[in-house]
Formats: sequence, C-alpha cells, structure tokens
Amino acid sequence: MVLKSIEIKSVKNSPQIDKSDFQGTQNKIRVLQIIRNEKEITRSEIIRISGLSAPTVTRIVESLVQLNLIQTEGLGSSVGGRPPQLIRFQSRENYVIGIDLGATFIRSALSNLDGEFIFEIHVPTNLKKGFDGVMEQVGELIGRLSERAQQNSFPIWGIGIAVCGMVNKNSSIVEYSPIFGWKNVNIQEALSKYTNLNITLGNVTHLIALGELLYGVGKDYRNFICMNVGYGIGSGIIVDGKLFGGADGIAGEVGHIVIDKNSNREGLEGVTGTLEALASGYGLADIAREQAKMNKDSSLFSVDSEDIDAKLVFEAAKNGDRLANEILDGVAGHLSVGIDTLIKLFNTECMVLSGGLVQNDDVLINKIRTQVSNYSLSGVSRTVPILHAGFGENAALMGSFSLILEKILLLESFE
Repeated sequence: MVLKSIEIKSVKNSPQIDKSDFQGTQNKIRVLQIIRNEKEITRSEIIRISGLSAPTVTRIVESLVQLNLIQTEGLGSSVGGRPPQLIRFQSRENYVIGIDLGATFIRSALSNLDGEFIFEIHVPTNLKKGFDGVMEQVGELIGRLSERAQQNSFPIWGIGIAVCGMVNKNSSIVEYSPIFGWKNVNIQEALSKYTNLNITLGNVTHLIALGELLYGVGKDYRNFICMNVGYGIGSGIIVDGKLFGGADGIAGEVGHIVIDKNSNREGLEGVTGTLEALASGYGLADIAREQAKMNKDSSLFSVDSEDIDAKLVFEAAKNGDRLANEILDGVAGHLSVGIDTLIKLFNTECMVLSGGLVQNDDVLINKIRTQVSNYSLSGVSRTVPILHAGFGENAALMGSFSLILEKILLLESFE
C-alpha cells in the first residue's frame, strides 16, 4: 500500500541557512548552543560566555528568531535600570520524528527538541514481508505521527532512524545488517514515497551514544563509550564531545571482533568466536539451549528448546539455577574482555551499557564490573565507571531524536 505524502510545515519551508561566511556561521552555532544549554539567558550573558561583541550577538539572535529556533520573551530580574529580555531555545515548538527500527519491534515517536514524547506508536516488525514490507510499516508510522503533529501546527525538522546495521555515513546506505539479513539497502529512497520530510539514519548504538551525549551522561562526560548488549552487540564511541564513526561511519562494531579463535560458535555474520556469538542475546540463548540438554539438574532441562531465551536464563539464575549462573558468568567474562579492550584503546572516561541484557537487571552488570576491575592497569589511578544507560528501552529513540537535534545545533541545511 502506498500512502499519500502528508504535507506538513517542515524545515524545508524554513529560512535557508547561509554558510558562506564560515566564521559567522561558527559564531551563530556557538550562540545557539549556549542558548540551548542555558535554557533561559539574556543577551549580556551570551556576550559574557561567548566573548562576542554586543552587535554581533544581536544580529545572531535576530537571525535565529527568524529560523524559529529561539524566542525572546519576558523580562529577567534587574538590580537597576531596564530589565533584560530573556532568550530561550524553542524546544517545545519544534518537532522531530524518531524511529527505532528493530528486528522484533518498530518503535516510533513524535517528540519536541527536549526529547519529550508527544505521541508514540510501537508495532511488531514484519520480517516475513522483507525489506519493502518493513519500509511500508515505517511509512505508515511516519504518516500517523505527521498527522498528529498537524494538530499543533508545529514544524517537523526531520526524521531520525536508528537501525541495527552498518550505515555508511557517506552514502547513508545500510551496507549490511546481519539481524535483518539486509545488504546495501537504501532506506531514505524507500521511504521517499511516503513522506517529503528529511530522513537521516544511523547505527542504533551510535545513536544511543549520541542520545546520551545530548540528553544524558554528556553533561558530565565528553569522552565515553556506549555498548549496546541486546539481541546483538555494538558500541558507539564519543571522543571530545563528538561521535566517532571512522572512515565510513561503521566504527564500533565490537560485536564482530573475534575474542576466542578456538570457539566454534558462529555469529549471524558467519564468523566463529565473535563477541556477539558468545555474549549477545541470541548467543546466550544458543548456549543455553545446547547445554540444557546435558544438565538434568537444571530447571532449563525440562523446557522445550525453542522456548529457551535470554530472559528465561536470567530468571533461572535468580532462582539459584547453577547452569544458568554458569552461563551468565561466561557471558559476563566475554563482555568484560570486550569492555576492557575498549577502555584501554580509547582511554575513555566512562562506559555506558544499554540493551535488554543489562538494562532491567543488575545481575550481569555487577559481574561485568567485578571482572573489568580485575583487568584494569595497576599503574592507572583513575577507575572507569560502568554505568546504566539513562533511557532504558527508549535509548534508541532518544538517539534518533538526537540525530536531528545535532543537525539543528550545527545549523546544517536540510535541503
């Protein structure tokens, strides 16, 4: 089914951003980010923080008002003389559509620029219909969210999509997604029949890291790594307050690194002994199904093999099942090796763990913390904290919103 594109006020209808003056643009970006970070601020405070002249700040403020990104309102307090005018980021009057495109569920939401959900829809992913069928599902969700945005007449600045796969940052092509079984698919092109809005996509774990940078732990750390430990495993690397993508944008594929060359366990990508094969949600379940058949004392022995999944193993471990705890110990050991490797390679300030295997239970994350501490360099005084991601099951959606917010804060053209 082809949906009729919904006409809605979007960034394409906003005043275009002229980047011909590089220094002027950098000043404008700086001022916009100051206003966003400070919530409410006066011109004099912007001048003090930015070091720019009063006429320059006034010109920038006027241009950002025209772009519908900031608003001047009310009066601040004064100790004498005329009260200063307050300036704020127009976060609640601008919308973004976020899509978390997962192999089990497609989660979608309409949000303002504060990351506050206005309306959300979740549907099971229909993998049996292939790529085109999944794109039809996403197109329908975009249509429903766009209709909801029309009720408030606020502009939608774009659609951010988090996808489980290797997204080439230069072409936006999903080069490979083992979980979906996709190779070289063009999501932007496929969705163009459903919407005229700008579409930007990124790897799900990269976007979880970006969401943490803009809405979460980024307030305390500028160098950190997010590891997403769910059905698959990936990482998003933040260096000096920026997402590190590498040459093609597919850096951080730690799940596909071989950590046990003697293992015969094969990951979805077809390579044996990878971190994902040994410690992901599907890897854990495969291990449990195999070992349950040989352990009559385990509660998992009497369970139909097809019904054994990661959740069941965690429940069994909580109830004291020896086999389940041994399996989790093994998973924690492999994850700890991967995490320790990332810490030593990037000298990161902290590690942030997200995904179904760690977000709802401390059993695994506590095992990981213990083992990683045993691997740490004795001559290094600083301990790297291992934290929970701040947004739970909404982490990828927050990341998809952040993808568009980042473009806005960098004043990137959406043409």
